[in-house]
Order: sequence, then structure tokens, then C-alpha cells
Amino acid sequence: MELIKKSVDSVIEKDRIGSPVFLRCVLHIVNETMNLLHPAAEIVSLSNGWIPSKPQCVYAQGDADATQITVMVQYDGGQMAVLSVNRVDSETAIDLMLVGNKGVIYYETPIGRHYMGGTPPEFTSSGELSDVLAEALSTGQPISVEG
Repeated sequence: MELIKKSVDSVIEKDRIGSPVFLRCVLHIVNETMNLLHPAAEIVSLSNGWIPSKPQCVYAQGDADATQITVMVQYDGGQMAVLSVNRVDSETAIDLMLVGNKGVIYYETPIGRHYMGGTPPEFTSSGELSDVLAEALSTGQPISVEG
């Protein structure tokens, strides 16, 4: 995930998309035993680093031990993030679109069927709002983020 973060950070720092206002991210994971809460928290961390406001409310649906989790994060400044973590059979990959007020960043691995490059995301121990995500998943209700 660090490679993705650095790549997107460099585009944001050059002001090529302006201020980020919406993030859509779909993460496909090949791992039958991994709890999906941890990778979802990592994507939330990425989102929180790119969106220039603090998270206000988190809504999550799915089952961390099943095949899919979808998370929506609403930020104080009106920005939104729609994030999905899915268990797949083929290969670990990410598809991300970050919309700014001046442009859009697309990041995808694998890069496409005609390209040989692309590094699948690797997970670290970092992640934000894990407790909030777990509560949203268990209750099925939006959870306000304090702080």
C-alpha cells in the first residue's frame, strides 16, 4: 500500500487534481483466511490521508470473515469515500479513482490486460478507525467519528 500512497501523494502534491473530494476504491484480496477488517482499515487510512477533512461518519456493510465489506466515509468538509474490500480467487489487485476539484487520478493493478507491469498492494500493520469499522459492521448503522 505504501507504493500506492507515494504515487498518489506525488500527484496531489503537484496540485494536478486540486483538492480531493471523492474516493472510490475497490480492493480484491486473494486470501481465504484473512479477516477483511484489517485491509478495510488500511484503505480508510489511505482515504483519510488524501481527503483534506476529518472523518465525520462511517457506514459499513458486509462480514469481515465472509467475502466482502463496503465502507462509506463522510468527511467534515462534505467529501466522501466509498471503499470496498472483496475476497477473490484470481489475484490481489486494487482499482482506485480519486476525484479532485480540478481533475481525477486513476490507479489500477494489474495495469490492464495489455500490460505486464503493476505491483499488487501489500498490507502493513497500519490502519485507521478499526474499532469504528467493527462497530459499523456489527450494528449495520452509521457511526459518528469523534475527535
